[in-house]
Amino acid sequence: MRVPLRPAAAAVSLVLTLMASIASHPTALSAAGEKVVVIVGPVAGLTDNYRARGDALASTAEAAGATVIKVYSPNATWQNVRAAVEGANVIVYFGHGNGSPNPYSSGSELTDRVNGWGLNRTSSGGDADDWATTMVYCGEKALLGTLTASDGAAQRQYCSGGPIRPAPNFVMVYGQAHYTSGFGERYLPSTPITTLDEAQTRVANYSYPILKLGGAGYLATAYGDADAVVSRLLTDPRSFGELFASGVGYSADTLTVAAHPDISGAQTWVQRTTIPGFHFDEPDYWYAFAGDPAASMSRAPGYSGVPLFSDIAGSSFKDSIMWLAQAGITGGCGGGRFCPNAPVTRQQMASFLARGLQLPAASTDYFSDDDASPHQADINRLAASGITGGCAAGRFCPTDTVTREQMASFLARGLTLPGSATDFFDDDAASRHQLDINRLAASGVTGGCGIRRFCPASTVTRGQMAAFLHRALGN
Repeated sequence: MRVPLRPAAAAVSLVLTLMASIASHPTALSAAGEKVVVIVGPVAGLTDNYRARGDALASTAEAAGATVIKVYSPNATWQNVRAAVEGANVIVYFGHGNGSPNPYSSGSELTDRVNGWGLNRTSSGGDADDWATTMVYCGEKALLGTLTASDGAAQRQYCSGGPIRPAPNFVMVYGQAHYTSGFGERYLPSTPITTLDEAQTRVANYSYPILKLGGAGYLATAYGDADAVVSRLLTDPRSFGELFASGVGYSADTLTVAAHPDISGAQTWVQRTTIPGFHFDEPDYWYAFAGDPAASMSRAPGYSGVPLFSDIAGSSFKDSIMWLAQAGITGGCGGGRFCPNAPVTRQQMASFLARGLQLPAASTDYFSDDDASPHQADINRLAASGITGGCAAGRFCPTDTVTREQMASFLARGLTLPGSATDFFDDDAASRHQLDINRLAASGVTGGCGIRRFCPASTVTRGQMAAFLHRALGN
């Protein structure tokens, strides 16, 4: 049994500042071939409401090109649900949540019944949610297929036959379910408000079986926007961290990020906000993520959507921009656009290079000024690979724009280009990046900005960046 999460030394409280390239209305992709399963468990009088939510979400997913299977109470039995989620790319659950810590288990995490789904015992019980007679909590052990003779009798009778077998890199989405995003059961104003430690522990515990099964991401929301969450997953190629920051309930000021205590390389993201009418209008933990924030649906096997940008028809860099999109390195700047003339920031460049070079994850936090950046993980990947040493001691200057000479060094180091004895340009003699500029020119990645000119101090635009990366990585 896992122990409850304690605040890790590496836990970081982040304030994500969305840059112009992170828009809330991203470029639409095709989700053809994706399988989405919507589960609605029995919640008594609320079941009709949850079925309506499920139907709305199913329509959204189908409009994105996905195939949708709905498993609703009273037919949401373990056997029906387990069969439905076979090969699923996205699983969505509406229903009762049962997580840990909770008021019922006296500090013990009963993993046969927590961190999973509240389902119908049989299809003859209607929508009744009596956990002792008509409903059963098929917990973490049911999902993982690790139930034993010492586990609950109801779990052994109604939740056996696991594990579930979704597609590799599947994503789990929880809507309106207690504990999944950190909030607990609070029916009286006198009930203590959830603490940060409790919220982090609940999200870490609830996400554990999903990530252990090979899931790429875990998202939980109580904002009533699960359909929007799934729409972004299916139509937006950006990373999970960026998609999370586009959510209706996102709060940069209260977001806390910590290393996942049980899954190497994963993180938990929780935040404390207020939903009018919920929990006496007092703040609680309504929105959460777990997994690798740098991962995305667009880089999962079988996902082939490619954005078509509306603002690149007249760009001389059009072909390079489309190559960048097809390679999964960019999803544009939002709203169906690429913004080819906009400048590139150092944090954006870190993500472009980390994705393009497929750099391994880093466990070290190299810089003190990038905690608020959604690109922090990619910045650390770049530093760990020796491509950057930052802009000063312990600093990366993530929001500064990238100059052409800096771009030359980024690429020359990243591609380990050989040195060159030729001086290709007349205007870079004073540049400390001159050797890297010549390495780049010798390799054919750049021809400069004019006759024997490189314009080393000029800012790199997104279109120019696409051309640099295409020439460097496209062959």
